[in-house]
Amino acid sequence: MKTALLGIAALLAGLVTTIGPSVPVATAARPHPARLDVSPGVYVGGQRLTWTGTLGRRGVRPLQLQFNMGSVVGGVWDTVEGFHAKSRADGSFSFHYQAPSMFGISYRVVGGGRATPAHTFSAKTQDLTIGVTGQALSTTGLPALVAAGEPYGITVDTTPDDLVRASDSADLPVFRGRHLTLQKRVGKAGRWRTVAHAKVRSDGSGRFTGLPGRAGTTVYRVRAEDYTVRGNRIGWTQSFPLYVLVGQHAQESYAVSHPPGRRASTAAARTTTTPRLGAQPQTASQAHAWYPSVFDFAWEYGQSLSSPPSRGTDLHGSWVDRSTGTGRVAKYNGGLDLESKRYSGPGPGDFGTTTATMTGNAMTSGRWETSLRIRNAFERGGNAYQVLAELVPAKASDYDCGAHNVTIASISPFSRQVHYGVRSGRTTWSGTARARYTPLANAYNVAVEVTGDHLTWFLNGAAVGSVVDRDAVPGVPMTLRLSLLGDGDEEMDQTSLISDWQRGFPASTGQATVSSKHLASKRVPAAC
Repeated sequence: MKTALLGIAALLAGLVTTIGPSVPVATAARPHPARLDVSPGVYVGGQRLTWTGTLGRRGVRPLQLQFNMGSVVGGVWDTVEGFHAKSRADGSFSFHYQAPSMFGISYRVVGGGRATPAHTFSAKTQDLTIGVTGQALSTTGLPALVAAGEPYGITVDTTPDDLVRASDSADLPVFRGRHLTLQKRVGKAGRWRTVAHAKVRSDGSGRFTGLPGRAGTTVYRVRAEDYTVRGNRIGWTQSFPLYVLVGQHAQESYAVSHPPGRRASTAAARTTTTPRLGAQPQTASQAHAWYPSVFDFAWEYGQSLSSPPSRGTDLHGSWVDRSTGTGRVAKYNGGLDLESKRYSGPGPGDFGTTTATMTGNAMTSGRWETSLRIRNAFERGGNAYQVLAELVPAKASDYDCGAHNVTIASISPFSRQVHYGVRSGRTTWSGTARARYTPLANAYNVAVEVTGDHLTWFLNGAAVGSVVDRDAVPGVPMTLRLSLLGDGDEEMDQTSLISDWQRGFPASTGQATVSSKHLASKRVPAAC
């Protein structure tokens, strides 16, 4: 009997575990009395949520909010910095905090040696659909046709179903009174100019009227601006571009200048759906001890492209987006998303180049690293976009027709080949590395180190090539640019590039790395 009792005692002791840093869990011999509820149930990143529950133990105690990026069983719990709240005398709590942007991330409330059950979040993705008033809203990338001579309007819906995740059919929440901006594309570089303002109505719509019915082609988009009232911290987002063809001549010209590409077969479409993602590969910053970061953009809550870095020693910088065709830059699952068109199924409406360029925190020497993952949900077999991460001069006066650009990584959605290199004047250096999988299967972590006497490139933490030639070093402040490169007006395979984070590090930390593989050089014609 004594032996049996000792065995039972040992078994019960083994059931006492620890959740997170120094937070014991109640034994499994009785139900956990703690509780956590979050409302509303449908939300976007940065939206104010109400968190209510109890620790299951009486007493006023300071609370911690913790999050887990992986499995709630055995995963690592990190504490949210800057969060402050207390429980009531009966152990219950109620507070407001912004919703995370990521899918599948878990949070819990901790205090007094107790932890609530985890609550798993899956934010809706902000989206807008627009169209000519009286016509169907654009979800396919096809142009709107308007007769010449009469003014027309633009209508926007700020609550479309999230077609990226079709299983989640609930509409987006309505933020009545949120400011809307109508913008028109100007020039060939994909810049936007504001032409009108409106506000979100009670049904989630917005309207712009009195647009001139002059014959020709005009490209519009609508921005839902920052929404920071009543505890919300939701950054601005924008619709996909809408081509409005006014008059018969504009419609005929568009049809000639935008020839359809080869259509992907149904079989091909089935083979290119978004795969289940594996663990993040190693980063060069981890492998070579580059920390602390100068800047680290992490799109974890309601940030917009104008938001500064989330972490780093120099919290300056933002992003500028441009589109010469049907694409846009938005946020998706806590990352930057460059999309060729809205995810609505295979078909025409994917053309032009879409870019996101960092501004405000350039470095002449340093390290830059980013994570690249490609989604190609519907199409394959036509023209593939080139996915490009590069360094470009931060000042227009230093650009010199691209003669100093550094290619961090140039990849195709369907190839394991990663191309990289640098140009200086009339000389280029280029190299190629081969990954173990295509970028459709998992992320590529790509990086470059630039010092006064060499450049070194990295793929998933490993150095894959170097140039030891001072002539190759740009020698001017450089910044990061991400691109989906199309082929003019040619129809392309629908593609999305997600960059989960973008980081910069000083050249002085860790150890400088020179690969044994030196890039080949060759002479090329002048850049311009």
